[in-house]
Amino acid sequence: MSPAEARTLVLAAEIERDLAQIERHAERTLRFSADAGDPEAAYVALSLDHAYQAFESMLVRIERSFGLPRRDGAEWHREILREAALPIPGLRPAIIPSSVEQAWGELLGFRYFLRHAYSYDLDARRLTVSRDHLQDAVASTAPLVRQLVASLRQTS
Repeated sequence: MSPAEARTLVLAAEIERDLAQIERHAERTLRFSADAGDPEAAYVALSLDHAYQAFESMLVRIERSFGLPRRDGAEWHREILREAALPIPGLRPAIIPSSVEQAWGELLGFRYFLRHAYSYDLDARRLTVSRDHLQDAVASTAPLVRQLVASLRQTS
């Protein structure tokens, strides 16, 4: 096995691990009702945050592994998400379906709100909507990510 083949297999395993984390956190958002009180709402909110963080980490990992330039600037979070819905011919397929780009974007917005709106109570309705976005996004994204992993394994 060549070093390039080994790196490709490691990438496939890392992407699988990222996807498992995303799915695990998405499942955790279903354990409690967002309107059951502050501890449960906080658990749902943190699970949403962690799911998006794992998703974004996966996108960054994929970009770096394909030698794409590092992102920076105020809009890099939105840019990486937008471009994940687009294939890069000769390099990689789309990582997410364009149909859930908006759902992932809503989750990015929720994550920003959660991390910066310290003086607000968690809104059960907003948590429920975000949880629904996450469930839809993961259900639609997971098959494409698994196809990417399978493709990586076949090329090595």
